[in-house]
Amino acid sequence: MNSMNMLKENIRIAETAKIGKFSKKDIVLFEKVKKAINNKIKVPCTGCGYCQPCPAGVDIPGVFRCYNVCYTDHYFTGMREYLMCTTMRAKPSNASLCKKCGKCEKKCPQSIHIRKELQCVTKYMENPIYKFISFVSKKCFDKCYD
Repeated sequence: MNSMNMLKENIRIAETAKIGKFSKKDIVLFEKVKKAINNKIKVPCTGCGYCQPCPAGVDIPGVFRCYNVCYTDHYFTGMREYLMCTTMRAKPSNASLCKKCGKCEKKCPQSIHIRKELQCVTKYMENPIYKFISFVSKKCFDKCYD
């Protein structure tokens, strides 16, 4: 919602909505869209944060979100977000920092095999392109703050 008009429209629609308003055609379409989105998501992380804090400093929900963006939006969009949200922080929080202690997995309500998935993220995201971009970016930022 970007304006008061949008908010008012949403309220108006919500006030008139009733159970059973969707037609069978609407439900079929909804299920198709849901399936298409879920087929692209690699890690079913909801971002709840119960796995946090990671003793090694990995931003587990953030890492998984960026990884999923690579598949749902575009690889370079996910890579840009991964660089900004993990690598370029004052204290990096990349997937490769994982020490495989397993504390996160004990707390995950989705029963995600976090350690295994973080290895997949590291392999996919922290590739030679990532290493080059992060090196150049850090050098540029270091010069800006010297």
